[in-house]
Amino acid sequence: MKNRRIVRGLYIAGFVVCLTAISGCWKVGPDYVAPDLTQFHGEKWKTPLPSLCPESAAVQWWTQFHDAELERLVNLLLAQNLTLKSARARIVEARSQRGVTRADLFPKAYLGGYGLRTRAADDAQGIIGVPGGVQTSLFAGAALAGWELDLWGRVQRLVEAADSTIEANRAAYGDVAVSLVAELALSYVDLRAVESRVRLSQRKVLLLEQQSKLAASRLAAGTGTRQDFLQTQTAIRHEKSQLHALGQAKIIAENSIAALLGTPPSKVSYASGCQLPMPVVAGMKLPASLLSRRPDVRKAEQEYASSVALIGAAEAERYPKIALGGVLSFQTADFEKLFHADTLVYAFGGGILVPVFTGGRIDAQIAVQKSQAEQRKFALQQTVVDAVAEVENSAVGVAQTGKQVAELTCAMQELRQATTLTSRLFSNGLANKDAVVSSELEQVDVEDALVVARQQELGEVIHLYRALGGGWDVVPERVQQTASDVKTVGTVSEVQSQKEQRHE
Repeated sequence: MKNRRIVRGLYIAGFVVCLTAISGCWKVGPDYVAPDLTQFHGEKWKTPLPSLCPESAAVQWWTQFHDAELERLVNLLLAQNLTLKSARARIVEARSQRGVTRADLFPKAYLGGYGLRTRAADDAQGIIGVPGGVQTSLFAGAALAGWELDLWGRVQRLVEAADSTIEANRAAYGDVAVSLVAELALSYVDLRAVESRVRLSQRKVLLLEQQSKLAASRLAAGTGTRQDFLQTQTAIRHEKSQLHALGQAKIIAENSIAALLGTPPSKVSYASGCQLPMPVVAGMKLPASLLSRRPDVRKAEQEYASSVALIGAAEAERYPKIALGGVLSFQTADFEKLFHADTLVYAFGGGILVPVFTGGRIDAQIAVQKSQAEQRKFALQQTVVDAVAEVENSAVGVAQTGKQVAELTCAMQELRQATTLTSRLFSNGLANKDAVVSSELEQVDVEDALVVARQQELGEVIHLYRALGGGWDVVPERVQQTASDVKTVGTVSEVQSQKEQRHE
């Protein structure tokens, strides 16, 4: 008898081992295959490329401006921006959700117990199964286990989808970081350009005041007209109004930077500086490089992969579900005999659930997942098309604004020579002071136009870096560090506090 039990136990153990071995060997549904996107990104750029620098420079493109204050602000943004913190939290959420999904691959076991003391009155005999007038105690301790075998890979497909969702969230973090750094750089360029224009406007006011004094002197001497004098006064008023508008623009740029840093404007200060120099543009490889460089393309691809995996999870619902379960318990009316072999009660078995009629729910769910996968595929293709268009537009912008800067630079050099010659003529008594002031005013106007043109050129360069996915290379390191911290610490709040302490 004992040998039969041993043999039976061995059969059962072997059966369980076989089911475990084959569980998940078959994964129904399509496997993800990266789509061919050549027709959507093309094989070459339409616009002639700007000057190139080593590809490694695109990793931290903002350092190409050689401005310590800009680099400081970017580092603060990557550490403090609230939108980035939210994106990091979504990565943590996606990793945790994967853990929830993956848990269904393993058996589940629970421990429990209870103590019960009952007494039935005489007339209540038979109502609850306790003899009338008898007081009874019952104690039990039990272990329960259950396991649904993943024979068709349903759970593994869900895990695949969760893995792709994690990668999509990491790419989304990169997309947010790339955009925010570009916005910060644009606001910083605006700030420095406005500061330069304020200095030029103040200089122009002084020149206009000199011109007004000369007009007043001519009016007093009878060689000028009041109309000339009033026109100079009007020019002064107009320029001062422009100075007020520039002051407003400066405050707006500063507040934009503060908002990106997640800090009230009153708590942000900026080191003095000047307009940024024009950097060498990072290398523009073939359009296909955008598939790996641009985080929004990576995000769209991972979302497509997740949808493909969910098709398999939906198709697995067509097949039988097999579950194993058991309970091991000790039950006794005497607490001291609890957990003795004589009080052991156990049960072990399995069950199968075969879908026979579901009203078309399973087929409809499969159709839903296939449709969503198609939508994600089209979204990926459109993202690639948009990415190429953004690069082409930015490249054109860099080229055209560069030509404007070149023309204005030549005009500036010529005006400086003309102003110098006029000053020499005035020193030799061959020209009046009005000619000198007018020449200097014209020079200030061209300088202001040059500042604006350089501001636009820098903006186009920043747009080009963003369109190329510049800065994405440094994002995965930060996200990976976040994920590592989550594994070690276990809670989002602790991770955030640790990061803040590091940056402090």
